[in-house]
Amino acid sequence: MRTYLVGRHNSQQPCDIALPASALSVSRKHLELSVTDDGRYYVVHLHPQNTTSVLRSGKWQRITQDYVLGDESLRLGDYETTARHLLDCAGRESGLGASFPGSAASGGGDSTF
Repeated sequence: MRTYLVGRHNSQQPCDIALPASALSVSRKHLELSVTDDGRYYVVHLHPQNTTSVLRSGKWQRITQDYVLGDESLRLGDYETTARHLLDCAGRESGLGASFPGSAASGGGDSTF
């Protein structure tokens, strides 16, 4: 299993996948995203204040830990993305210290995450 730390970009607590510093609703260490040996995605929410939600059956559901589908919409605070998008962007950056443009779903246009 491979696990990635996902959070808001900052110099003091680097993440494997860093979302834009301007995404203030995302914690510096927001969640862990794991790819299991059988290819499933598992999310563990880490921060007690900011939330992580998944869009299921047209409704946002808060999660603390759960398996998610690669293309299910995820909301980290107010920032929307998918597990697959996070991992695709991490793959382009060798899986570590990934920075990538804002998601279309969140309306983000930042050059770094």
